[in-house]
Amino acid sequence: MPTNAFARTNAAKLVALPQYLVGDLLSRVVPRRPGRWVVGSAFGVHDGARALVVEALSRADAPRVTWLARTDGEARDARALGAVALRHGSWRAFWAALRAGVVVVTHGFGDASRFGSRGAVLVNLWHGSPLKRMHLDSPAALQLPVVGGWGPARELTRRMYRRGTSRISLLPASSPEVAPRLQSAFGLADGRVQVLGEPRTDVLFAGSAEDRRLAARARLEAAVGPLGDRTVVLFAPTWRDGRADPVVPDPDERTALADWLRAHDAVLVVRPHPLGVGDYVADGDTVRLLTAAAEPELMAVLWAADVLVTDYSSAVVDFAVTGGPVVFFAPDVEDYARRHGLYEPYEVTSGGRVERSWSQVLHRLDAVLAPGSARDVARAHSAALVERHHEHRDGRSAARVVDRVLELEQGVRAAAGNAHQVLPPTARREADDELRGLVFFESFNGRNASCNPAAIDRELAARAPQVERIWSVVDETVVVPSGARAVVVGTPEHSRARDAADLLVVNDWIEDAWRPRRDQFVLQTWHGTPLKRIALGRRDLSPRAMAAVVKQSTRWSAMLAQGPAAASVLRRAYAVARPLWVEGYPRNDVVARSRSGTDPVVREELGIRTPHVVLYAPTWRDGALAAPVLLDVAAFAAGLGPDWTVLVRGHARTMAERESALGERVLDVTRYPDVSPLLATADVLVTDYSSVMFDFSASGRPMVFFVPDQEEYRTRTRGFYWDLGARAPGPLVESTEQCVEAVLGAAGAQDRWAQRYAAWRAEFNPLDDGGAARRTVDRLVAAGALRRR
Repeated sequence: MPTNAFARTNAAKLVALPQYLVGDLLSRVVPRRPGRWVVGSAFGVHDGARALVVEALSRADAPRVTWLARTDGEARDARALGAVALRHGSWRAFWAALRAGVVVVTHGFGDASRFGSRGAVLVNLWHGSPLKRMHLDSPAALQLPVVGGWGPARELTRRMYRRGTSRISLLPASSPEVAPRLQSAFGLADGRVQVLGEPRTDVLFAGSAEDRRLAARARLEAAVGPLGDRTVVLFAPTWRDGRADPVVPDPDERTALADWLRAHDAVLVVRPHPLGVGDYVADGDTVRLLTAAAEPELMAVLWAADVLVTDYSSAVVDFAVTGGPVVFFAPDVEDYARRHGLYEPYEVTSGGRVERSWSQVLHRLDAVLAPGSARDVARAHSAALVERHHEHRDGRSAARVVDRVLELEQGVRAAAGNAHQVLPPTARREADDELRGLVFFESFNGRNASCNPAAIDRELAARAPQVERIWSVVDETVVVPSGARAVVVGTPEHSRARDAADLLVVNDWIEDAWRPRRDQFVLQTWHGTPLKRIALGRRDLSPRAMAAVVKQSTRWSAMLAQGPAAASVLRRAYAVARPLWVEGYPRNDVVARSRSGTDPVVREELGIRTPHVVLYAPTWRDGALAAPVLLDVAAFAAGLGPDWTVLVRGHARTMAERESALGERVLDVTRYPDVSPLLATADVLVTDYSSVMFDFSASGRPMVFFVPDQEEYRTRTRGFYWDLGARAPGPLVESTEQCVEAVLGAAGAQDRWAQRYAAWRAEFNPLDDGGAARRTVDRLVAAGALRRR
């Protein structure tokens, strides 16, 4: 019997038995620390482990996560998530695993530490809903490279497996149909396998079908090159344990395949198993290789494919979520079922249709890609696969798994106390004294020094004044923070400063062709949680514009999000492959701190003498809405009476024509350098679709929504990510008179809106608590974005 990869792996485990015994002994005497997680993944910082860590670190009481990395790049990616990175296999990694309360893996214990995980809450995320038999259920997985004596050898291997898998505390399953397979394959007792959904598949269910397809298409093009409007055929064969792969096309089949693809204006995207990449050949046009190195997360691009060709890969049940047809190509099904084993007859999985050659595959593709009964039947079969294999379709599987892990930790945490502590101020100051380097800030492409970059600048300047701070400005009239230096866009000094920076903090697009060095860290803070559709979410986006969006996000090392809802939207809108930091918005620290009262400093600066202030801050309409539809601010101020001052914060494109007719007790603050102090000053906010609605709610004060064009804006102008009417924590009004009435009655109506207001803050800005700038700088320091002395 041939020696395969399973046999070699099993032999290595036997050789390592003494190390397992030492680790077992140490785990009995070294105490574990609740609140500390160690994570290892055979995929790197991707897939299910990444989704779980992002969710865990978004929690208010986040664990301290240590990622065991095999490469420098993986270590950088882990630090960018907010995790500590240690070299996999090192003594420090072993010690971290030995002390951790939770150990997370995606394949086997070797992802983290084979010898230091006993006694931890051990979570195996696995990496797919199995169609082929695994571990204890598969004869192929129980081999050893010896001659003869297969019965005793297999029994020894079986005992090793059972002893090892008995450590698993939790293995999430995608559905009640899949759970028994995992329970049997791993030999787990009842309760260890739970139908919580797979964190790796959350991306398949996030947003609308149109959003998913646009984001996936952009991400696929970033990996394999432009696709245009061509049909995408995704070919995802499984690995055959090192044996010859019968689905690799021979030269004649490659010629026929290329002819078919050209005739149908199609592209074949081949996703080979990482161990089988060398079996496949790309031709640069009609056949593209989608390697794991080019795109580690297959889930992120499945929605880009029009049809899937596969054999026994679990990708079939994930691709089925898209509703697309599947062509089952398995010329060796009888041999594979005998040698490796399948959990159900292949006729059930495939719906009774199996192709045996590439010529049959091409004929079947003709049928399922054309309108007609064959396509309808194939799509219905995909829908049936989803029903059987995906119990949860809400995109919150990672959240459920984190909840369950925290429950498993609870007993230990209660006994040992919360081990995850923020550094005390003295320790943080000592660490910050070590920081050195150059930080390059840019806000709204240099038009001012405001927003999240300005708040991060203030925090960094207070904590590490020895760090050099440079601001990008459009001209010398832009005022930059004290202690910082300004450089004008387009000058040689600007180019030199940006190229030399260790860290860049920006809140908008990088407008030129500049790209960062590999060792530079670019934090994209963005400038608001979007209600209206942006970037890849826009209906009118051209292929060229889509490519520009994806090109932007490839320059960012991490992106800051105000809350989980914003993180979900921004990831889709910009096809963000890098970490999303959910820390609240630093610019809103001043707003959150104003909950006890409005800001008297801004009132004095603006010369406000009335007891009450209302801020009117509409968004702009892409040039499509005439001015008369906007609020009549002069009539609005007159209606409110002498106790009110109206601050008007308009977009430059919509407010210029109104400056001469603003009226009494109306101040145009459009050119005030930063909106956050204005939000901290206002007693009431009036807005329409501007992201300031999410910022102002950090104050806890009333909001009124002036939306006379809501239906047009929703259906024709931009469209929304959320139903404003269903969520708004204040009244929606459509006339100046109604707006006056709503503002005057806002204080007395707060109890009416209290429940919605609380739900709004929980959904959109739960972390706007006054400490977002501190947390963001903490993460930048932990990510190694600044040099140390």
